[in-house]
Amino acid sequence: SQGLEVIGIQARVRYFYDRLYVINPLQHEIQVIDPEMWDTVRTLNLGAGTFPEDILVVSPDRAYVTLYDSTELTILDPRNGAPRGTIDLSGFSDADGLPEMSMMARDGSRLFVQLQRVDRMTNNGVRPSVLAIVDLDTDTLIDTDPVTPGVQGIALRGTIPSFRMHVDVRARRLFVSTPGPRLDTSGGIEEIDLDRLVSLGFILSEEEVSADVGGFVMTSSDAGYALSHTDIVASSHLFPFSRAGGQGFEIMLTFGFIETLAFDAATSQLFFPDPFSMPFGIHVIDTTTDTVVTPSPIATSLPPWDVAIVRETTPGEVRDVEVQAFDPSTGEITLGYRPACGASDHNVVFGALENVSTYGWSDQLCGIGTSGTWGGFDPGPGSFFFVIVGTDGSGAAGSYGIDSGLIERPEIDDPSCPFAQDLGFSCDR
Repeated sequence: SQGLEVIGIQARVRYFYDRLYVINPLQHEIQVIDPEMWDTVRTLNLGAGTFPEDILVVSPDRAYVTLYDSTELTILDPRNGAPRGTIDLSGFSDADGLPEMSMMARDGSRLFVQLQRVDRMTNNGVRPSVLAIVDLDTDTLIDTDPVTPGVQGIALRGTIPSFRMHVDVRARRLFVSTPGPRLDTSGGIEEIDLDRLVSLGFILSEEEVSADVGGFVMTSSDAGYALSHTDIVASSHLFPFSRAGGQGFEIMLTFGFIETLAFDAATSQLFFPDPFSMPFGIHVIDTTTDTVVTPSPIATSLPPWDVAIVRETTPGEVRDVEVQAFDPSTGEITLGYRPACGASDHNVVFGALENVSTYGWSDQLCGIGTSGTWGGFDPGPGSFFFVIVGTDGSGAAGSYGIDSGLIERPEIDDPSCPFAQDLGFSCDR
């Protein structure tokens, strides 16, 4: 079925906690839509002249919003728009006094913010363009180079970072498109080391493509799909690429500039919105065969501008659990773990060691976060066994792992836990 809801021009759409967030830059607002009722339930007004670029909701009562014409990263309550604070990004501004903040991505307790640093007189990026990093536990900026005066972000190889970024938790990589100005082939899709917080250069360069690179999706840490643009005749070209093989053959061509793609890992399908086709609609590509499976686009009545995948995801299995430290004076254990794929948060589930053979879970600690480290585990006197379980933030738990017989461990009888925070991971399945 198809529904229509009035939104702004060139809007962007995001999905968090059973709600669609439609960013309307020219109206300086964000609509919150209930996808079940298909109705706008509230509008978050950001103020005249702010031009919101992106929203990232980290919990039901906390969201971060980038404002293109501001130096302040805004924090608000998405339930009502109530302000929750700001983070000053003016230290990253170029000569015009603005950092030109754009898209965001999240890795655990860290938020990455694109800072385009555009010279408003020439519309060129002032080097270096930067990814600012916010510690979500303290709402403070993370300094990647304490030796240099001031707070440093991640200096990018290209300029004018744009479009959605991709976080690969398992590979510890973040990917960002840095296309630079039109007809300047100095940009590309850049790879960031999430542990060292440095750019590793281009996984795909505009020089290789011989065109401006636009939006992209990653299907693994080594491959994905990208859009390129040409200006002689305004057009958008869709093609696969890989670390080893570079640019693949062109899958689709359409006239005009298209900026967004969406990949559904559950079905291995790529969704390509085309506001210039007739009828207006969405093309679907099978990424296992690189073939278009829609002879005619799925009609959307009006020209589509952005697309998002709305799907409930059951988190995967937590890996590499270890005891990193033990404080005998307090009894607290520090745990380390690799977060579960698709997890919004994690719980520690435990039971008395004497009941390990029957998995006699006795209790759980809820909402330990997603940072990969938890220093507050103290089940009390006695000996215990435990596992760390990923959750989706709304009640669904992921895998408890498998036993020595390769059988899934059973869940705790009472899986309920108070909600902590959302991670927003993109992950390979």
